[in-house]
Amino acid sequence: MSANGQNNHNPKMGASEVWQSLLEDLKKTPLEIPETWTKETSAHWDSEELSLIVTVPLDTNDVWLDRRFLPLAKIYFGQDHDQKQLVVQRKGRVGQDDLLVRVQRSVYEEIIEPNKIVPVSIYMFRHWLPVLGASPFWVVTAMRQVSFVAKSEESSVLKPISSWVLAKWSPLSRSQISERLNKKGYTSWFFKKVKDGYEDVAPEFNVWSQIPVAPHHILWIDEYFRQHREEESAAAILESLLDRTGEIRRIKPGDLDLPSSYSKQRRTLLDIVAEYFPGNLSLSVSDLVIQLEHQITRPNLAVTIPHYFFHKYLGELNSNEAALIWYLRSLYKEDESNEVKFTGYLPIKTALGCGNRTPQRLLEKSALSKDAGDGKSWDTHYQPGLSLSNWLSVTYLNEYKKGVAREYVIKIRATEPIHEDDKGYYARQIDLNMADSQLYEEDNSEVAQNRTGVAQNRTDSTQSPLESNIPSDFKVAQNRTGVAQNGQGDTHNQPGVAQNKEGDSRISGHYNNSNINKSLTNTFNDSLIPPQPDKNSSDLSTYLEVVGVGEINIEKLLGFGSYKHNEKKKLVELINKNQKLFLAWIFRNHITAAKFPVRLAVSNLKEGNITEDHYLELAELGWGITAQLARMNEHDLSMWELGIYDNDEDQEKLVQAYKYLSAPAKKELTKLRETSYPQLFENVGFK
Repeated sequence: MSANGQNNHNPKMGASEVWQSLLEDLKKTPLEIPETWTKETSAHWDSEELSLIVTVPLDTNDVWLDRRFLPLAKIYFGQDHDQKQLVVQRKGRVGQDDLLVRVQRSVYEEIIEPNKIVPVSIYMFRHWLPVLGASPFWVVTAMRQVSFVAKSEESSVLKPISSWVLAKWSPLSRSQISERLNKKGYTSWFFKKVKDGYEDVAPEFNVWSQIPVAPHHILWIDEYFRQHREEESAAAILESLLDRTGEIRRIKPGDLDLPSSYSKQRRTLLDIVAEYFPGNLSLSVSDLVIQLEHQITRPNLAVTIPHYFFHKYLGELNSNEAALIWYLRSLYKEDESNEVKFTGYLPIKTALGCGNRTPQRLLEKSALSKDAGDGKSWDTHYQPGLSLSNWLSVTYLNEYKKGVAREYVIKIRATEPIHEDDKGYYARQIDLNMADSQLYEEDNSEVAQNRTGVAQNRTDSTQSPLESNIPSDFKVAQNRTGVAQNGQGDTHNQPGVAQNKEGDSRISGHYNNSNINKSLTNTFNDSLIPPQPDKNSSDLSTYLEVVGVGEINIEKLLGFGSYKHNEKKKLVELINKNQKLFLAWIFRNHITAAKFPVRLAVSNLKEGNITEDHYLELAELGWGITAQLARMNEHDLSMWELGIYDNDEDQEKLVQAYKYLSAPAKKELTKLRETSYPQLFENVGFK
């Protein structure tokens, strides 16, 4: 990879040219490459251009290909393509020899988790993004995700929703979201605040389930009703509109001048019908309204945004950048093309509802240099320096000339890059799965029955190129009897490890679930996974004294406005004497969704009530550390279990604190993530 983050191979060279160049280099070695290979072989890049897949004649000698050709070819190929893989398959056996491609896809899906998605209607991108603008658009998307309106059978959902929770699902900060929530505008067509928040209680919002018909479509329908109300019934007009939904959908944002009242007051199809045909609506008319809404908005036609994109990249991208990526992907999904051609910046400006200069700034971040050729090969991993170029590449088709709109083509990446946090794990899992697959293919029956002696009993004494690159500690795991079958680690050789914990929590499901298919058994050396810390060890740096109320503004927490001076003093003394129990009750009340968690904690403290051990265990960590741990995502926590984390002093303290927790406490910590506790600490904690 070059310094600017672009791929090493010349983008002007196609797969065939890369292969032929490699072939010429290999002919200069003692490999004795057949002369016929120049014409009898072919090559192509896989869909993500992660692997060069070469097809060779079916009668190619297996031993020569696997033991001599591939090791040397990979070395030569890797010199210019350090982020790529070389895969060889025989003619007539496509799908059998592309093991690496299947392994990469499996590990990629394990990390990205494409089944965990946020569906966003294409109608939202085409007709609401230009009206709302990027920042309000992401607030609306977050609000719909947090309220789970897509799963609701009711017309709306009433739910307490904090700005901290919304920030997890948008590229905006808490303060930016709070500012947007306090502004009136078209977001009121999606949700409405019905109760203000107070103390540690989040405000309540009413979020409508149905995606509203866009204001320019509402205005057109309103005018249609006005013109036909004298001659036709409401049902007849609605049936006519159902036949004209194509015409309605072709009306774009900006085609009609919207009344100023629209941005202040939500307006629906039912409002229009009730206005022109007052009185009780019949069931048939109500059904026709619902049909028309669905036929216009098509809620089932959606772009699916992975949770991975939200959790990893919304902190890297601003609102307009994220919106541009997914607006273009909505075009890609509907038109089945990964390239879109534009003339001028106006289409992008209109689509994002942004300022005049924003489109040019966005596109220049992703513009290819003049000598980059026609191609763009996406890197497997996210490159921080490239920003938007990790997803988009822009090729200008004409030079800048004053008064002439520039033509350009935007190429859109279809999948997400692997984030830096997961880069090492991605490489390790590929090596591990390749090793397992190689063993499986060489001796299926013997490996399936007993891993012991696989390496010693092979009839072929020559190691495969794949196996020769496997660390020796991985091979140890493959020789252990019963490791793959039982999924239990060798705990008896590791002092200080609790041997009776269920399923040996050191063996993370993040590893065990990475099989390519049911026939490929995944094993690894569990001695590589650090043991749980010994709680009796004097060197244990994870034991933390209760920091307690010294971390927080207790007056702000309790709202002492309604307390007399003596009551305040007594209450503070009581809490100071029982800091751990008080915080444990705070946790418990949040997790159990108590209506007034702080007040209830005070009441329990006054009554001398005791709570469960796992809440007390969390309370030992104090207010701030628990809040930080509650903000961590599940993937990072699973990596911490395996001893994989950044070499950072602050994070190391968090890691050690987390490992110190028992399994029940960790389970409750996961639940705490979805409560308002992290926001509570952010509000009352001393910075």
